Amino acid sequence: MSEQTAGRNVVPEANPSVVEGALRHALRKAAAHRERFGPSTGQERVLLLRAAPEWRQPSDEVTATVDGDEKVTAVVRACRTVLSVLEALDEPRDAEAYLVVLTPCESEELGDSVLARALGNEVRTINRWDLVADAFGARRLDPRLSGREYRWVAEALIDAQPGTGWRHVNAPVLQLETVLRRLTAARFGKDEDERLDAAALLEWSRDELRVGRFAALPAEERAGLASWLEASVGPVARVVFRLLAGGQVQDAVPFGLAAAELYAAAVGRKKPLAEARVRAEERFLGGSAPDEASLRAFAEAAESLVLRWNDNGHTAEARLACSRAEEILAELRVGDLAGTSKVLDAGLDARLAALAGELASVLPAPRAGELGEAEAALDALLEHRRPGGRADEVEAAVCAVRLVRWLAAPEDPPATVAEGATRHVRSWGWVDRAVTVVFNADTSRVQRARAAYAGLFHAVRTRRAELDHAFADRFAAWTAASADPGRLLLAETLLAGTARPVAERAAPLIIVVDGMSAADACALAEEITASRTWREVGREADGREAALATIPSTTVFSRASLLCGALTSGGQSKERTGFAAMWRGRRSELFHKAGLGTGPGARLSDDVRRAIEDAGTVVGVVLNTVDDALADDFRVNAPAWRLDQIDYLPALLTEAAGVRRPVVITSDHGHVLDHRDGVQPVTAESARYRSGPPGDGELAVRGPRVLATGGEVTVPWDERVRYLPRRAGYHGGISPAEMVIPVLVFVPPGVPAPKGWFEYDTASLHEPPWWNPLPAATVTPPAPRTTAVQDDDALFSVTEATVATAGVGTQIVASALFAAQRRFVRKAPPDEEVAALVDGLVDAGGKLPTGQAAALVGQPAFRMAGYLSTVGRLLNVDGYQVIGESDGGRTVELDVRLLTLQFLEA
Repeated sequence: MSEQTAGRNVVPEANPSVVEGALRHALRKAAAHRERFGPSTGQERVLLLRAAPEWRQPSDEVTATVDGDEKVTAVVRACRTVLSVLEALDEPRDAEAYLVVLTPCESEELGDSVLARALGNEVRTINRWDLVADAFGARRLDPRLSGREYRWVAEALIDAQPGTGWRHVNAPVLQLETVLRRLTAARFGKDEDERLDAAALLEWSRDELRVGRFAALPAEERAGLASWLEASVGPVARVVFRLLAGGQVQDAVPFGLAAAELYAAAVGRKKPLAEARVRAEERFLGGSAPDEASLRAFAEAAESLVLRWNDNGHTAEARLACSRAEEILAELRVGDLAGTSKVLDAGLDARLAALAGELASVLPAPRAGELGEAEAALDALLEHRRPGGRADEVEAAVCAVRLVRWLAAPEDPPATVAEGATRHVRSWGWVDRAVTVVFNADTSRVQRARAAYAGLFHAVRTRRAELDHAFADRFAAWTAASADPGRLLLAETLLAGTARPVAERAAPLIIVVDGMSAADACALAEEITASRTWREVGREADGREAALATIPSTTVFSRASLLCGALTSGGQSKERTGFAAMWRGRRSELFHKAGLGTGPGARLSDDVRRAIEDAGTVVGVVLNTVDDALADDFRVNAPAWRLDQIDYLPALLTEAAGVRRPVVITSDHGHVLDHRDGVQPVTAESARYRSGPPGDGELAVRGPRVLATGGEVTVPWDERVRYLPRRAGYHGGISPAEMVIPVLVFVPPGVPAPKGWFEYDTASLHEPPWWNPLPAATVTPPAPRTTAVQDDDALFSVTEATVATAGVGTQIVASALFAAQRRFVRKAPPDEEVAALVDGLVDAGGKLPTGQAAALVGQPAFRMAGYLSTVGRLLNVDGYQVIGESDGGRTVELDVRLLTLQFLEA
């Protein structure tokens, strides 16, 4: 073989990207030449390109973009010999088209006549780095790119160039890092300016098409990109490329979830585990695993990605990855490790089963000192990070522990009807809410929970039956004696006691949710106040109050009495007449179901909207969603109602907020649910009241508030008794769940509460103590008191000693800084109150339950948010948070170190 022939064999082969780049580069040089030497030069339309005489593309035309959006078209001809070059030059072509000749011939072979027709009057060599610099708009290249280890990069950049070209860099030098970052992004299916991180690499591993494209790249480029990613992304890249080499990359995410348990730092090196690790490394990592720290980092990235899927609408992908991870652990013969996971379903199963076991061990009569293990099991359950579609199971477990706490707390029967009604709205109704969640729990995956929840349900029902019976006895005696209710609201006095005082500030919207129980009301109130649109207010400093339904507690009696403001019975016509009479002296309108609906494109009828917009009109609305559902079976024992499930309620609240109208939400009676174990001793015309002598679970009630015929009626206190065929729920009886009417009052911003009323700053303060008890850290016993001593050799600083000194609060309020702060705070609390609050918090280690903090300063707990806001303006110097609420308003926190630093060391 001649030397000339050998040289021709090593010329590079051109592809469309190379041709486009070379043509663009040549045209730019020609334009510069014309600008320098005049328009008669640089007009040639032929590009002679020294390249292999091969063109493997389906089309012999290419298009190049020059200087912005100007496009030129070129015809490509592969010419092995001088003669074929001459033939190509003589071919007819479009006058505006260029000719690109791919030839191994040198300039000397072609001669001056041919070169004279070519751009630059030469045969151009393919300098890929020139093309790269031109593509990126750079004048120079990073010298590191000339290194042997990066010789593959230029070809890769030309091949990977996007259709619109690489975006130009804003620097004269094209840096190595820029080149590799953009090339990597393009090869892995990202925009060139996106950085490929661990999550993106794991996402890529799931895309068979993109993985296949990467596998088809030249080996040198694959190795170079892998090396770059391992350096820039870290352990995740190292593991992913090991998996790719072993043909297991499609299992990267599930393997990461399995690796989280295989390589957990806390897991010992027991023989089965060590053997499982060996099997995993042989199967997934080609027998050569990275170090354990890298594998743990990889596992953490996989878990983070799955949790992100779980939260952004890709729960199906998360579920499949977790399921496959459990299979991998089983295949490695350590399937039990899945139970330790905080991400896998098996981990959730194990935690639910453990909690169920702890609950079963303390039932049916738990004691407070026995709940430690159950609380710890609940904490472990809540540490699971991916409940996913099983959030209801977790909520049921939380409610189960709440109920066990309630059972463990001693409780005497109510001494009075008023006490029983208040207890129901502040505690027993929450029991009903929790027990309904537990009753409906899905235990299909954790059978152990089914038995535990059944035992819990029966224990709660037994205790509730005792309390319900006691309430009913008190109620029957109170009714027969026609005793003075005092401040206790009744159905017939509810609006006079609540809506009338509110109306003195602004005409209210009164919403009667027929059949809404106390359990439903506490759940709805949480949603309403969570919007921050409404502030809850009430007559009592220590929380919500209750009202009592009529006897029987049915719509025809209790709703009519509520809306008319007097004991009566009747239907909608009677209610409208009575409502207008009760509000005599000012405009009022009452709307029932038929008057609320409207046509397409509107949520409320025009009449309702007009009435709400009229600031002088008291508006009443009756919503029947809950009561209607009780007569059906489609909501049997479903958990508490949500706002969006009660027809018209969200729209009514929105309209009222828009015109700053206060809202009173109440009901005419509550209800009991059917738990499929009821008894039907007799048949009657109503589901929960009848005439005749009482039997088991029943009482005879007589008195002026008994509105049934004859002023005497037999009603059940036992929630299981019914007289009609089974339905979703019932009302009319004398149990507190039916008799107690919840009362919720909300005012919008700018509308004050009635005079003498209280604002309930934090919705969580309505929760009974057993609902969400404070963490143990918030009840730290007082620290021992010492005396501050100035001693350079002391173990503690002056600050630390001062904190432990008696009377820190007194020292704070006596400081010059505190006096300066007080000048800018209107209606600040007295110094002695602030001092007492500070001392109490210091003694408790910086945290106190809100109720205890309120007691220190003689404030109702529900007013502590506003009180602390004022105290904060005194103590939070320069915007630093010294005192405030945490844990959803359940805790008051004081930063003791910062307080003393600012006030006592300034």
